[in-house]
Amino acid sequence: MTTAPVAEPLTVRDLLLGPGERAAEALADALQAHDAVTGLLPGVHGLTSAADRAVGRELATVVNGFLDLDLVSLVASGWTKYKALKEAARRTRGSPGSEEVVALATHTISSAHHPSVDLLVDGARAATVDVHLTVLFRISALVGVVRDGLLVAAHSGHCTVEAGLAVRDAVVASREGRLDLPAMLRLREPIDLLPLGPPMPHGPPPPPPGPPQPPLPPVRWGRG
Repeated sequence: MTTAPVAEPLTVRDLLLGPGERAAEALADALQAHDAVTGLLPGVHGLTSAADRAVGRELATVVNGFLDLDLVSLVASGWTKYKALKEAARRTRGSPGSEEVVALATHTISSAHHPSVDLLVDGARAATVDVHLTVLFRISALVGVVRDGLLVAAHSGHCTVEAGLAVRDAVVASREGRLDLPAMLRLREPIDLLPLGPPMPHGPPPPPPGPPQPPLPPVRWGRG
């Protein structure tokens, strides 16, 4: 596993595969190198090496789309469950205009995702490819500012993030990086720490939640 500073804005894709348009191509190469597509369709549907690579490219395109997950949003999801922040959020939301500074103890936030991709041959499902994504954040010395139930700023702090992607139980990408959370949070809307709580009595409404993750589309393959 390599370790490197990462640029902003940052998605899981940027961390694992690097920014740019070659992410899907890099993932297709990794699938091929780790034999994650070889033998995907055994028996009469077995693939030739050329067809094997073609299916690998299509699978990489689908999985690459799933990796468009914002890392700060994943951290924020974990913070909405952090007891000290939630208590500060309740107090400040109950007293409009009030603000609290919360020192966060060293903690970890983990996020796991397990989508699957169906491989269709002549319109019928021939195989299901399991995908496993794990993202782990280790955060220390972070100070959060909570106002009206929202996390509006963060100061100092250190955050490392580690991500791993496995396809058919083969780890095809893994990487560790560092996040400058205070700088990244300054560029974003405040984070609602009580997304299911009562609305703020004063001030602008919290940002709406992001759209739900769509299911991964199938990979279609015709025998000709």
